[in-house]
Amino acid sequence: MSGPAAVPGVWVVASHRLLTGPSGHRQLYTVMDEAGQRTMLNMGLQPLCYPRAPRERLEALLAGVDGILLGGSDTNVDPRLWGEQPLRPGFEYDFERDELAHALVRLAIARKVPVLGFCRGSHDLNVALGGSLHQWLPGMAGMVRHWEDPDESLDETYAERHFVTCTPGGALERITRMGRFPASSLHSQGVKRLGDGLVAEAHADDGLVEAFRWHDPEVFAWGFQFHPEWGWRWHPAYGRIMNAYVRACRERMARRTGAPERPLQPIVA
Repeated sequence: MSGPAAVPGVWVVASHRLLTGPSGHRQLYTVMDEAGQRTMLNMGLQPLCYPRAPRERLEALLAGVDGILLGGSDTNVDPRLWGEQPLRPGFEYDFERDELAHALVRLAIARKVPVLGFCRGSHDLNVALGGSLHQWLPGMAGMVRHWEDPDESLDETYAERHFVTCTPGGALERITRMGRFPASSLHSQGVKRLGDGLVAEAHADDGLVEAFRWHDPEVFAWGFQFHPEWGWRWHPAYGRIMNAYVRACRERMARRTGAPERPLQPIVA
């Protein structure tokens, strides 16, 4: 009698927040991206978390996982990491996430562990590889709207806000089988200069990079300004993006464990 099927484990990089509870007291919390981890579970992966892992443990911990997920957060990547001073006093940063995520990104790419970053997570990926970010998209002239309204409902916040256009003949066009599609957008930062080894795969109509990947097709390492984990069941492009990540994680597990790879049942045909 065979045992339960192996499940790929995905390291969801934690965020660190000072939150106010019902009593009014503020307390530090370590949190995981909720939508991202639920999507991982619903697509047959198992979220894992190693918060504040010291650098000397990263190699060993990475050896036991099949993917890295860099989810969204309302904090910003520290601009001092690419040589700029913060433009606005109200920015919130997460220095512990920056330190762990950026070291982990570089190691994961070197070890060919799949990496998926969306929203703030895509900014982690870009800055980890030497790129830079626009700090405040709302203050730039001629931009389509890439940020949410504080009075919007949650569904409105994650609804499609503008279109993105794939690089003709590029990898994202092949994955999604679409050249242009509507996408969500809800962050004030965005790619200014792509990091070393990264290739743009889609842009908004204002020219902002909306999707990029590591240049080597043998390594799945993608960043998205938008949120493919929201609406992945019904949005064709999102579903196919998430299927590609799940497939990469399963392939990694097969290499890591020697277990036969199970066929992927696509969420979106």
